[in-house]
Amino acid sequence: MTTPRRVRSIDLENPFAESFEGMCEVLLIRHGEQQFFDNIPLGQAYDAPLSALGRRQAEAVGERLANARIGRVYCSDMKRAHDTAKAVAGHHGLNEIVMPGLREIDLWQNAPQDKGLLDIYTREQLADVYREVTRTRKHSAYPFCEDVDSFRSRVFTALDAAIAESHGMRIAVVCHGGVINAVLSHVLGSSFDHLVAVHHTSVSVMRAADTRRVILTVNDYSHVMPFQTSRGDVNA
Repeated sequence: MTTPRRVRSIDLENPFAESFEGMCEVLLIRHGEQQFFDNIPLGQAYDAPLSALGRRQAEAVGERLANARIGRVYCSDMKRAHDTAKAVAGHHGLNEIVMPGLREIDLWQNAPQDKGLLDIYTREQLADVYREVTRTRKHSAYPFCEDVDSFRSRVFTALDAAIAESHGMRIAVVCHGGVINAVLSHVLGSSFDHLVAVHHTSVSVMRAADTRRVILTVNDYSHVMPFQTSRGDVNA
């Protein structure tokens, strides 16, 4: 039985590598903008669909990656990620592979799901929550958050499974800002849950081989620049 070639770290880090033999290149793509409205019930907000702008962003990232030789497209089972993944997969004749483990962290999981945030807090109280989140850059600053260790565990289990079955190819993983930040924090050795304000449909590139992970690029959203000139606070 032939032992698979162990890719050199210098090749893993080389953006000009001509072959993915022994490694997997992962395009981490955030979904397009979701459709929110003022004081949306938390249950609706968690799995909100794409907005009109979000659909346009999804089309743009799909077009950008049309010639990228993508071997598989994975996504979470949330509507906005699944529909964004379709826009990518369609250019490659692929069907999306749905992985529930890639779902976004539920920052308000333990709050009443039929209520909006302004039914729970005054605007001043909510501002205080967000100030603490900004100060700590930790998910635990959200009072009703899903268990963070469980979130990370399910994300890494899903992503490692996708990588393990995709050596030798480039894959797209369409997911969420919290998921991408979890990956960045893990690979870069950060204690923060929030490293980057990941833009909708931005592409971050990671290479993986055995237990090694290398980040090549982060948060590239140049494909939306021709038509997007602003970003709303609610849909950030």
